[in-house]
Amino acid sequence: MSSTMLIISCIIIAVLILIFLTIKVKLHPFFALTIAAISFGLMTGHNINDIMTSYSTGLGGTISGIGIVIAIGTVMGALLEKSGAVETMAQTILRITGKKHASLGLAATGYFVSIPVFCDSAYVLLSPLAKRMSRDTAVSMTTMAIALAMGLHATHMLVPPTPGPLAVTGILGADLGMVILLGMLVSIPVVLVAHAAGKFVGKKFYFLPEELAEEVAPEGDRKRPGAVAAFMPILLPIVLMLLRTVASLDSQPFGDGILYDVLFSLGNTVVALMIGLVIAFVSYMHIRPHDREVWTFEGEFGESLKVAGQIVLIVGAGGAFATVLKMSDLQTIVMTYFSGISAGLLVPFAIGAVFRTAIGSGTVGMITAASMLLPLVDVLGFNTPIGLVIAMMACASGAFMVWHGNDDFFWVVTTTSGMPADVAYKVIPIISVLQAITSLICVYILWILFV
Repeated sequence: MSSTMLIISCIIIAVLILIFLTIKVKLHPFFALTIAAISFGLMTGHNINDIMTSYSTGLGGTISGIGIVIAIGTVMGALLEKSGAVETMAQTILRITGKKHASLGLAATGYFVSIPVFCDSAYVLLSPLAKRMSRDTAVSMTTMAIALAMGLHATHMLVPPTPGPLAVTGILGADLGMVILLGMLVSIPVVLVAHAAGKFVGKKFYFLPEELAEEVAPEGDRKRPGAVAAFMPILLPIVLMLLRTVASLDSQPFGDGILYDVLFSLGNTVVALMIGLVIAFVSYMHIRPHDREVWTFEGEFGESLKVAGQIVLIVGAGGAFATVLKMSDLQTIVMTYFSGISAGLLVPFAIGAVFRTAIGSGTVGMITAASMLLPLVDVLGFNTPIGLVIAMMACASGAFMVWHGNDDFFWVVTTTSGMPADVAYKVIPIISVLQAITSLICVYILWILFV
C-alpha cells in the first residue's frame, strides 16, 4: 500500500473509531476524541511522544482561542436564563415570526449574527435562546439546534468579514464588496435548505431541552427584563465586534486616531463579551436583587463554569484531533492528487471538501483550496472580476462539508444544545453536505449567468 493510501485509510479508520466510541460505547466525547487522535497517530507511524506533543499543542491552542469565550458565554447564558431575559427574547421573536415559524426566525438570527461573530461564540451566546424557544413552542430541540447552527454556519463560510472568506477573498484578489453581496445572497437558500432538513430530522429525533423539561408551571406574571435589556447583552457585543472589523478595513473609515483605538479595543471578542456579561449581570441583579450568591462558587457563576469546563475540554479535544491529523501532511497529498486537473468549479469545491472532512476546519479547507486554485485561475476561466468572486465561493462551498466529530464547532453545538452524540452524527454531517451542494448549485448558476 502506498503512503498516500495508508494515510487515507488511517483517516477513515480514525473517524470510524470516533463514531463507534461515541455512538455504540457512548464514551465521553473528550476521551473518544483523544483515543481517535492517538490511534491515527500510531497508525501513521508516529511515536507516542510526537503524537502527545501535537495533541497537547492542538488542545492548548484550541482552548486558548475559544475557552474563555465559552466560559463567558456560558455564564452569560445562565444569567439571561435565570433573569427571564431569554424568555423575553423568545417571546419577542415569536411575536414577529409566530410559533409556526419560530425555528425559521432562529435560523435568520444565526444568518445575521455569524457575519461579524465566530460560529462558536455566537452559538454559545444564543443557545439558551434556542432552548427557551424549543420549550415555549414544543418544537424539537433538534430542529432548533440545527436551525441556529446552520444559520450561523452559512454566513460564517460565505460572507466576510469572517476570517475564512475574508482570507480567500484576499488570496484570489476578489472584490470584497461583491463577495459580501453575493455571499449573503447565496447564503439564503443554503440556510433555507438546512432549515427544512432540520424540521424533518427534528420530528424523527424529537427531544426537548433537559434542563427545561420539568418546568410545567406557567411563569405568567413573573418579573422579567424588557426587550431592550434582554437583547442588549447579545446585540451590543455583536455591534462592537462588527465596528472593530469595519475599523480595521484598509479604507480606515474611522481613521487611525483615538476613535479607531477605542473601537478596536472594545471590539475584541473577549472584551465585547465581557461587556455583555456585565450588562447581563446588572439586569439579573435588577430582577433578583437579594441573590448575593450568584457570583460565588455555589451560585450561578460557579454552576455555569462547571458546565463550561466540560464543553471546553470537548471542544479542545476536537481541536487536538485536527492537529494530530495534520501530522500526516494531508496538504501535500491533496495537492499531488489535484494538480493538473481542470474541472472548473469542481476543483476548488473538491479540495475544500477534502480538507474540511479530513481536518475539520472549514477555514483551512477554503484557504487551501484558494491557494491551490490561484495558479489555475486563467486555465479554469476565473480571470475576470466576477470570476474571482465565483471562484472564492466555490472554495467556500466545498469547505461546508463534511462537518463531523473532528470539528470543534460540532462539539459546541452538540454539548450546548444537549443533543445526543449519536443523533448529532446522524444529522449534522448530512445537513452540512446539503448545504455544500446547495451552495455549489447557486455558485454554478452564477457561473452560467456571469462567466
